[in-house]
Amino acid sequence: MKKRDKYAVTLTMLSLAWLAGCEKAKPTAPAPHLVSVTKPMVCDVPYYVDYIGHLVAKTQVTVMSQVSGNIIAQYFEEGQEVKRGDLLLVIDPRPYEAALAKAEATLAQTYATLHYDKETTYRYGPLVQQEFISQLNYDQYVTNVLVDEAVVGQNKADLETAKINLGYCYIEAPMDCVTGKLQVKTGNYVDAMASTELVLLNQIKPMLVDFYVPETDLFTIQQKQREGKLKLIVYPDPAHKHAFTGDLTLIDNQVNTGTGAILLEGTLPNEDKILWPGHFVDVRLILDEKSGALLLPNDAIMIGQKGHYVFVVKSDSTIEARNVKVGQRYGDSLISIESGITADEVIVTEGQLDLYPGMKVQIQTSEESNAKNES
Repeated sequence: MKKRDKYAVTLTMLSLAWLAGCEKAKPTAPAPHLVSVTKPMVCDVPYYVDYIGHLVAKTQVTVMSQVSGNIIAQYFEEGQEVKRGDLLLVIDPRPYEAALAKAEATLAQTYATLHYDKETTYRYGPLVQQEFISQLNYDQYVTNVLVDEAVVGQNKADLETAKINLGYCYIEAPMDCVTGKLQVKTGNYVDAMASTELVLLNQIKPMLVDFYVPETDLFTIQQKQREGKLKLIVYPDPAHKHAFTGDLTLIDNQVNTGTGAILLEGTLPNEDKILWPGHFVDVRLILDEKSGALLLPNDAIMIGQKGHYVFVVKSDSTIEARNVKVGQRYGDSLISIESGITADEVIVTEGQLDLYPGMKVQIQTSEESNAKNES
């Protein structure tokens, strides 16, 4: 072979090798999109309506002095729990002790006068028949007895008043309660005629919750109450992390014509004495129980232009977007589905980003999900 021919063959082989090296590798098929899934929970759940309410003490007493005088003693600490009959405050009792002693002495004096007049009348009675004294004089003796008896009754009333006033000097708790701030400190003078508030007492066990409902809800509530006592749940915190149960105990006897609302009241045991008067709370009134409800995690439900929807994984591992009607929420993470899915369908709960109908997906196992979360 000639030298020039060898060179041409060599050049041709190098060109073919270069072209083969520059040929692009065929792209590999992308891995299926990973998703986490669940099936709807089927369970019995309560049907409820939510309102805003505020807590009210079962009994609230504003303590005022019924006698005038200086406060000489305080037997409670502000904010302390006290029992019925516990001594709270003492108004200087000395003037009222003196008034009581005077009333007792006056009554004793009147009794002595009555005794004397009765004896006189008894002795002069026969003398009237013998005309040793005039009938007019004898009538005066009888009148004196009647007057004395009337004065005795008056003195007894004065004595009772003195006892009552002396008792008012010792202010006691009328029920088991929690004391508030003392408005008039020890040593100060209080005037019974001024209606000065001394301390506020609140009975917090049990506790009441007042809330207003629109008149449109009234018929349903009344109907359900006739079927049995209605339960309610009170949430004192916005996150609903704490719940207190009670009973609906009052439906007011008229609708407010100005607002179109009616007052309802519930009673809560408040055994732990955590609930406090004046606190605004969320009130959940349980009207009925719904059996066989479908519940999904909140993360499974998306919101689009046509409302709520979920991604359903079909039997061939492809995605279908399904419109659903959502119902009430239960706890922090579950919501009921009124229509749109069945209990046997597989719903995507994680990995919805970039999903579209007809897309092929791969269901992520629990081990893969745990590894993903750890990373």
